[in-house]
Amino acid sequence: MTVWRILTITAFFSAVLPGEIIGEYSIDNRYFFNEATQGQDKSHTSFTLSPELFIEEGERIIHIKPKFRKDNKDAERNLFDIQELYLLEIFEDKEIKFGISKEFWGVTETTHRVDIINQTDTSESFDGEDKLGQPMIKFSYERDWGLLDIYTLIGFRERTFAGQDGRLRFGVITDTDNPLYISSAKNKRVDFAIRWSNYYDNFEVALSHFSGTTREPRYLASEKKLNKLSPLYEVIDQSGLEMQYFFGSLALKGEFISRSGQGDRFTAATYGLEYTQVGILDTRLDLGWIIEANHDDRLVSSPTVLGTRLTLNDISDTQILSGLTYNERSEEIGFLLEATRRLGNCCLVSIEGIYFDDINEDNGERKIFQSFKEDDFLRIEFIYYFGE
Repeated sequence: MTVWRILTITAFFSAVLPGEIIGEYSIDNRYFFNEATQGQDKSHTSFTLSPELFIEEGERIIHIKPKFRKDNKDAERNLFDIQELYLLEIFEDKEIKFGISKEFWGVTETTHRVDIINQTDTSESFDGEDKLGQPMIKFSYERDWGLLDIYTLIGFRERTFAGQDGRLRFGVITDTDNPLYISSAKNKRVDFAIRWSNYYDNFEVALSHFSGTTREPRYLASEKKLNKLSPLYEVIDQSGLEMQYFFGSLALKGEFISRSGQGDRFTAATYGLEYTQVGILDTRLDLGWIIEANHDDRLVSSPTVLGTRLTLNDISDTQILSGLTYNERSEEIGFLLEATRRLGNCCLVSIEGIYFDDINEDNGERKIFQSFKEDDFLRIEFIYYFGE
């Protein structure tokens, strides 16, 4: 679907419904410092357009937000997705949402164990933060004992992957044309989820359960295409716990899950703390320290993350996030740097860099980052906000 078609569709909704189109478009370039192990180019550029229409009439809200992405090298990164297209009806103590939407669960910074409603758009970014829209009916009920969200998830979205010419990706191409499903309904299965959350003074807690097709596939050798892997989407049950406690400038966080349906039942967790130093060295700068540990029964060991978040508190809202990952068992080290800065009211510039330490292949341990050992990169993105 072309950019002009997206603008035409959004303009049509804006014409027949009260409201103003806002949104953003961006252009970004990734430059890789090393030659790719599979022969891909050292740089690629992509363009993203995401117009948005938000209408509020009394207790009724309509939200429309498509997303279009075009990459100059990797066709698998090209995307047209409806991120938001829903009607929200608000009552005194309840809400009902119909349509396509994105829902986030979780409290930790590095790995979101419990976040399972939306499928991950892996081809967009390495960190798994970007998601695809999910068709749903959501019923929310709020009382003194907390907030209860009940989801009926209609249909399934397959995960996106980088293609033959894309980076970052596994050494073997993922055969997205021939996915495998355990459910006979395949991508038309209806899934269900429920989540209760509440807060008590400085303590926040949430319990959740999901029953349906996993958003995190396993991979099998493709039966239809040689030297490719087919994603296998199994039916799972996952129970989750989120906890967050604030003690002054210190926040203790944790996410824990137990999942069945993908081999033996397993547990996984991410937990740690974030401590913020306000006005360091008698300046207006704030410095946050992040420490998070990971555990997964499926892995011999998982990385520990040490990060910092520097906020300049200036008129340009400048922020710099850095993180170091270390896996003691496999001796792997990774480094991440993200920086953002607004340019007036219209624009934002972001810089992202990822470095993978030389992978030691001699100690016999499974390497989490093995496929990305030549993929150190620097990404620069320019975002323009329109209609604001």
